Amino acid sequence: MSEKLAAYLVCSSFMPEGHGSIIPYGEAAHPILDKYQGELLVAGESDQFMDFLEGDWKENAKFTLFKFPSMEHLKGFWYSEEYQAIKHLRIENTAPNFTFAVNAVDMSKWEPV
Repeated sequence: MSEKLAAYLVCSSFMPEGHGSIIPYGEAAHPILDKYQGELLVAGESDQFMDFLEGDWKENAKFTLFKFPSMEHLKGFWYSEEYQAIKHLRIENTAPNFTFAVNAVDMSKWEPV
């Protein structure tokens, strides 16, 4: 039986001038993340240091990174009735830049190009 690869939920958004609080969203999302074994790795705080080494980044964009034990866990979280019921608390107060899900690399099968 092969080991499941971790999966990452990568999110970026903007917090427009005069936006409402996202604290209710965080409080509501936390138990759902726990249920699906999600772990917050990077929180897009407004005063968080980010050093852009290459490329461009949209000014004032926030970045958040979550880790899940597998893509099944990640999708279970994202598409769950519980999360869908509270998602509006985020959307009403932020403007999405991007959101995507990606699996970790299976290094036993990785070959450099």
